Amino acid sequence: MKTTSRLLTLTVILGLAFSTFACAPSPTPVPTPSPSPATPAASPSPTAAPTQTAVPTRTPTPRPDHTRAFLDALLPGANSCHPDRTAEDIGVYIYDLTDDRELVSVNADVPFQFASAFKGPVLTYFLSSCRAYWDSSSAEWQEHFQDLEAARNIEYYTSADYEQALTEFLSDPKNWKDVGDFSAERRYVSNGLAGDIDTRYFILAKIYGMIAQSRNLATADALKFVYENCLPAEHPQMEADCGGPNALTSFNAWFDQFTGLAYESGAPRRGLYEWNNVVENAADGPREEALSTSGLTDSCANQSAVLKCDPSARAVNTYTARDLFQFYSALYRLDDKRLRGAAFSLLELDEPGPARGPLKNLTRSLGAVSLSKNGHAFYHNGSINADAGIVLYKGRAYVIVTLSFNALESMSRLYGQYDKDGKPAGKPGLIQNLLQTETR
Repeated sequence: MKTTSRLLTLTVILGLAFSTFACAPSPTPVPTPSPSPATPAASPSPTAAPTQTAVPTRTPTPRPDHTRAFLDALLPGANSCHPDRTAEDIGVYIYDLTDDRELVSVNADVPFQFASAFKGPVLTYFLSSCRAYWDSSSAEWQEHFQDLEAARNIEYYTSADYEQALTEFLSDPKNWKDVGDFSAERRYVSNGLAGDIDTRYFILAKIYGMIAQSRNLATADALKFVYENCLPAEHPQMEADCGGPNALTSFNAWFDQFTGLAYESGAPRRGLYEWNNVVENAADGPREEALSTSGLTDSCANQSAVLKCDPSARAVNTYTARDLFQFYSALYRLDDKRLRGAAFSLLELDEPGPARGPLKNLTRSLGAVSLSKNGHAFYHNGSINADAGIVLYKGRAYVIVTLSFNALESMSRLYGQYDKDGKPAGKPGLIQNLLQTETR
């Protein structure tokens, strides 16, 4: 009985337990969590994100005031008549052609005598006007070369063989000094008889001598040659009341046109007023020589230089330093490469003698190139010293012009001192210091 009762009790308990599980709600599924990304290991030297730091704008180094430095070094004069108050008669203009900027201007618009420095422009005047005598690529050359009458009626002098030899020889302007020897060596000979020498190109020897040795007679002959043989019917001329047209007025008109100089009506003009007798050194001593242009004048080129600030002491044949700068700037930028190349080839010549001026001495000592023409003469118990041209130095180009009268101390400070052979004989001058400063 007791056993039966226990069985019933166990059955009831199991039934209740079964019913409890059967009636319970289904458990809510638990979503599987996504795996978290691994936490990065700490850097042994953690760095913050870079911040943008403001970089200060670099202040450009101010350019040196070369004009001020030159004026401080040149002699000042309390009673000077010059705009920049220099005690001596000195004009300076220096320009950087590479960067197109003025570097030095001292009395740059004051007229000074130019002596032989005008021969650089005369060279360019000849080259631009007389292509028939040097430029074998031009139509003028061909026409003149084939002119049998000009060739002394000798057909050999118009032949292809002769032309080839001639053009090869003349292609280098440095050969021009020997054009007479060339013609003599190739003189036409027939049946043992020598014909006339071909003299058509002898003017080139004078052009060479005018630049390389600063020959005054050759310069006068060059001016006359251009006027008589090379100018077209329509060419720049000064007004008739200037005394022309003649070899001087035509040159001055060309110079003004080439450089872009313009004058107000009635204003005195600068340029070559006269080119008369000169004193030449001969074996028996100095002697006066009459030039082929003696007696000719350009009365409109009457702008005079005042010597030593004395109004009673005046001289003609003047340019300003800026005038010659404008000439060399125009030559440097000339589109005509053949003309410019021929001019540069001759202006680069540096032969011992009177054409070796301070600019040649300076550039030679620096290893630079000077395409220039100097001038030196004695006048009224004083000395004219001029130099002007293009200087090529360390990949840059400059125009340097100095004009002076009786200003030996100023010229020495500008260029330094050199011995009779053109070698440095002292401290460098202002111009050398400028060039070295500008090319550092």
